[in-house]
Amino acid sequence: MFLISEYLNVFYLFILHISICRNEQYNIHPENQEHVRAVRQQLQSESQEAEPAEPRRQFYTDMSCPVCLQQAVLPVETNCGHLFCGSCIIAYWRYGTWFGAINCPICRQMVTLLFPLFHEQVSPQQVQDGTVEPLLILRDLGDYNRRFSGQPRSLMDRLRDVPTLLRHLFREMFSVGGLFWMFRIRVLLCLIGALTYLISPLDFIPEALFGLLGFLDDFFIILLLFIYISIMYREVVTQRLAA
Repeated sequence: MFLISEYLNVFYLFILHISICRNEQYNIHPENQEHVRAVRQQLQSESQEAEPAEPRRQFYTDMSCPVCLQQAVLPVETNCGHLFCGSCIIAYWRYGTWFGAINCPICRQMVTLLFPLFHEQVSPQQVQDGTVEPLLILRDLGDYNRRFSGQPRSLMDRLRDVPTLLRHLFREMFSVGGLFWMFRIRVLLCLIGALTYLISPLDFIPEALFGLLGFLDDFFIILLLFIYISIMYREVVTQRLAA
């Protein structure tokens, strides 16, 4: 049990380090400031002909969309863990590289998956350019994910995606009406396999003989397992939104 807790602590510190490095500054990247400014001006010009917007519902504590500089409406989270209004991130995509995946306006990582943080049952929301229908945003998100979720990505990009994907995965794992049961069973089997590997005295590189190198071997196996789980969950999200 001591070894298991040590492995989990090391993995937690690794994921925490990735999350901290990713969210050091929640500001628009300098290379994207001009693009974001153009999108913001476009949204503001369209809002002049729209009806005055009602006060926005607050989804998160001190969370504002970095594109429109207002409280997020129908919020969407990128695979790199940054949040935007659903309409703002779609506008950023359409006013830019429509035929290619966008880079996150904050961290410049390629955005290959967009998570809606709202349900289709919510009422239409007021934004700068009028009223936004949740179903239309979900349709655009499904279109985006269907086009770009399969983009080739480096190992480091996959590692950066792990914290966000696992957070959404485990949230749905223990929620009513979340992931379907067969997928939950697959994830549980993977976790049981990882636990069995840690407990088993059989090892590729025994700790008793190689010391720290043996710990790194186990850590690498567990890391690959979590990457595999995140890839499975990515496919589930893409298929669900595209349906």
